Amino acid sequence: MKFLLSERYRLELHWKKVLRPELGVMYLTDAYFSGPALSQADKINDNDTIRLDFCSQLIVLVKSVYVADLRWGEVVYNKEGVVGLKNARIEYDPTLKGIPNLETKDHLVIDTSGHENEKHAYNMLYPTYVVDRDSELYDYRS
Repeated sequence: MKFLLSERYRLELHWKKVLRPELGVMYLTDAYFSGPALSQADKINDNDTIRLDFCSQLIVLVKSVYVADLRWGEVVYNKEGVVGLKNARIEYDPTLKGIPNLETKDHLVIDTSGHENEKHAYNMLYPTYVVDRDSELYDYRS
C-alpha cells in the first residue's frame, strides 16, 4: 500500500526504541528527523512541539480525533543531514482505540506542505503517516 507525498515536503521521524511507561505517552529513544524537508526548513527549536494529525491515514467520523503531540528537548544537528531530538515523546489521548504499537523499525512520515513561513500560522496540524519497515502504511484495521 503506497501513498503519494511530494518528496520536497517529506519529513521522517525515526527512533531506535519505543518505551511506553504509561498510557498516553510513548518515549522515542535516539529519535531523529531526516528527509528532504530539512533542506528548506528553518532551524528547529529546542524544547518544542508539533501536532501530528493521523486522520489522513484513517477513516474517522470526528475530525481531529487522531491528533498527538510530538515533543522534544535539545535539538542536535549533525553532518549526515539528520536532526537529533533528545527526550522525544509522543503524547496522545489514552482513551483512543486503535493506536498503533510503534515498533523499532517503524517510522513516521510527516507532510510539511502548507507549513512554509507565510502559511505556517494558519496550519497547526501536520498530516502524519505511520509506516512500517517495508515502507508500507500501517493498517489500522488489523
